[in-house]
Amino acid sequence: MAKRSIGQWGLAGVVLLVAACAAGPATPPAGPQTAARPDVDWGRAETISVRMTDFAFAPARLSLRAGTPVRLHLVNGGSGAHDFSAPAFFATVAYPAGAGAPDDGKITLAKDETADLLFVPTAPGTYPLECTRFLHTLFGMTGEIDVEARQ
Repeated sequence: MAKRSIGQWGLAGVVLLVAACAAGPATPPAGPQTAARPDVDWGRAETISVRMTDFAFAPARLSLRAGTPVRLHLVNGGSGAHDFSAPAFFATVAYPAGAGAPDDGKITLAKDETADLLFVPTAPGTYPLECTRFLHTLFGMTGEIDVEARQ
């Protein structure tokens, strides 16, 4: 039986870690795309701005209320591409007529890019948020979206 050096075992561990991180988390199946009620006044949507940097969301915790329209304004102030990935959350919100959920429940922005998304949260709960770019979640680029019940 051949002896293995610590270096060989360390390399094997790094290869396994990289493979596990590259696979990423499982994405839940998207729910049905729901159109918001026709009486939603999108002009009164609450604007929530999120800045993405290397390696953080600011703020990292979003507090929303079910039934209240939101304009999510994303800004990538990082040195490279980042994404705002929340597939479980995006599968539960209602969108303006003709609009739909982000592809795979995430919005990817290049350096210095911005994006806006209109929606109405419909399901109370706490939803995970992360950047799925290689190793970004491992470096702490995560957050939560809290949706309070309608009062």
